[in-house]
Amino acid sequence: MDTLLEQLDENLKELYRKALDADALLEELQQQGQANYQAIFSKESAFNVQSNRFMPYLAETAEQIAAIRQSQQFNTATLQRVVKQLQVLHKTLAEFRAALKVTQ
Repeated sequence: MDTLLEQLDENLKELYRKALDADALLEELQQQGQANYQAIFSKESAFNVQSNRFMPYLAETAEQIAAIRQSQQFNTATLQRVVKQLQVLHKTLAEFRAALKVTQ
């Protein structure tokens, strides 16, 4: 269980910097009249939160990991949800960065 939690924490750390950078870029784009959308992920996604920035999604994932840590019980459904959230965040942030490189 400790190894699993360490791996989840490492993913959070890696995503944290990327999410901060992406949110800063989104803020700049919005100030330029671009990036006018309501949410990054649809309501059908693995997330409960709806936001036009990445950090609230990352915070939701971190809360799920904290809940796993506090309960000290292995909950397969929660773990599957967290893994899906991490995968979606990694993929979307990578696609966002790639799209920005193409437009520059």
